[in-house]
Amino acid sequence: MNKVTRIALAGFVALALAACSDDEAQITTTTLDASLLTTTTTIGDDGNGEEQPPSTDTSDTTAQPSDEVESFEVISRQSTEDGETLYILIPPGNYSDVSIENFLGDLLEDETAVSGVEVFDDRAALDASLKAEDERTAEEMQTIEDHHLVSLVDGRQVAFQGPLSDYEDFVIGS
Repeated sequence: MNKVTRIALAGFVALALAACSDDEAQITTTTLDASLLTTTTTIGDDGNGEEQPPSTDTSDTTAQPSDEVESFEVISRQSTEDGETLYILIPPGNYSDVSIENFLGDLLEDETAVSGVEVFDDRAALDASLKAEDERTAEEMQTIEDHHLVSLVDGRQVAFQGPLSDYEDFVIGS
């Protein structure tokens, strides 16, 4: 028996078993509401021959959409032999690896002499990062950890930081 025939036979058997069942089938629908939550409504027999009212189970099973980086401010430029490192402030948001990659790609199109980028979503964290490491307080170190989003090293290597550190690092253009 070929694969298609086996699949068709299995489907037919499943339908036949469902049709012969004494229990009334449960009808389940899944819809996506405006806040991107999954809603499941079940209508059917409660086992005693009476129809149950619809029940709604709302759970967050979908990824929330990420924000695009719509604005930024270059707070500092530090020049080296390899080029400039930019310290950039962006508004707080729900950023993903894709939105950060798009932002860095657009930035590098405009800033050709850039060898490094440090992106923060909090001005105090960015300012603390510009201090010598031995001059930072424990509170400043924590602020940096909480708000340093990404580093671009050697003009191509993207390293996610702090709250985005779960994303995999990558090389731009590969």
